[in-house]
Amino acid sequence: MQNFTYHAHTNGQGIFDGRNTAEEMICRAEKLGFEELGISNHLIFHPNLKTVDKMFFNDFDVVSSVMQKNAEEIRRAADRAKIKVLVGFEVDFFPSSAWRLAFEKLQKTLRADYYIGSCHFLRNKEETKLVNMYLYREGDADFLPSELGTGLEIYWQNVALAAESGYFNFLAHLDVYKIFPYLQNLPEPESQSLAIDTVCRLKHPYELNTSGWRKCGEQHPALSFLQKFALAGVPVVISDDAHCTEHLAAGFEEAENLLASIDYNKRWRLIK
Repeated sequence: MQNFTYHAHTNGQGIFDGRNTAEEMICRAEKLGFEELGISNHLIFHPNLKTVDKMFFNDFDVVSSVMQKNAEEIRRAADRAKIKVLVGFEVDFFPSSAWRLAFEKLQKTLRADYYIGSCHFLRNKEETKLVNMYLYREGDADFLPSELGTGLEIYWQNVALAAESGYFNFLAHLDVYKIFPYLQNLPEPESQSLAIDTVCRLKHPYELNTSGWRKCGEQHPALSFLQKFALAGVPVVISDDAHCTEHLAAGFEEAENLLASIDYNKRWRLIK
């Protein structure tokens, strides 16, 4: 069974959405017999973001300072660890040139071991409307119910563009939107097939995220996606998306069994 994870979160600086410290997550990983632990707190930045959450940033200098402090905090904890601890970031990707330039500048200062590509936002094409899926409320002035279908179409376009960007070591929870009731009954957009085909063509690594089992009763991504990726030989890594010590390795046995049931043998692991 896989004995590492690269998708874990902490409560560092009182900002991030994990429930435990880096030290506590490391201690638990050691007790589980992990060989590696990657801590990948959220990196959510865009100049058009409204300041609605302490984890979201619209000022480049502020996000740069916060993320550097996060990396330093994890590295200090890693110095005392008995296992290999890596610094990563789960990055919300946006395709505009302004965002790309800012992210590339951040990469040079953060010196992270890896980056996870992620999409948690509904947006319009111009990136002037940005609504985090977790914070959406019906009647939201930025995204009316009639616009949700377009938001989902652009979501899958974002997945394809994130894969093509070359920024990320692997992609996170590809169909994360299915955990939200307000998005569950929308028709599948045409861009979904394009995104899946793009991941297959590029053989871009992605994760089987077990957190879906505790949120909506199904892993990310759905079985039909897993089967397509298996046939295309796309490398997969199991992730627990751990936001507390209890989440570490949760669902790993079930994930291994699921992959074995469809003869999925192409696995991904970070080599450093």
